[in-house]
Amino acid sequence: MVEIVLRGHKYPALFDLQNVKELQEHFSDLSLLAEKLHDPEEAAYITWLLIREGVELDNEEHHRENEAPSLEMVKRLITFADLQGDLVASVEEAFMEFYGKNGSGRQALQAMKTMLNESGLMTSQTGTSTATA
Repeated sequence: MVEIVLRGHKYPALFDLQNVKELQEHFSDLSLLAEKLHDPEEAAYITWLLIREGVELDNEEHHRENEAPSLEMVKRLITFADLQGDLVASVEEAFMEFYGKNGSGRQALQAMKTMLNESGLMTSQTGTSTATA
């Protein structure tokens, strides 16, 4: 599992179907995800989702009862340097871990669209993703 390091604290990070659904609801167009990592508020939200899911899986796998930091705590922990380097790389690594490390960005995006369609979310012909009511 990928680790995200914020101010010296290491957190497990997981990109999973739950994240995809929540990010879809939050952004409407998941192809903008990489761009959103340059916005401190959005980067904190994305990071918080990944850490939350990572801690949950880590707890299940290792019979732990750790708590993920709150969104507000993640906002306080993220630095400008994080937005310029390791944080973005860790999010991308978690993304590729989910879609397959050998997959290209185009393959990952197509896999995401297929998964959204199969999970009850829909992708329009223009490539933007929209939730079905």
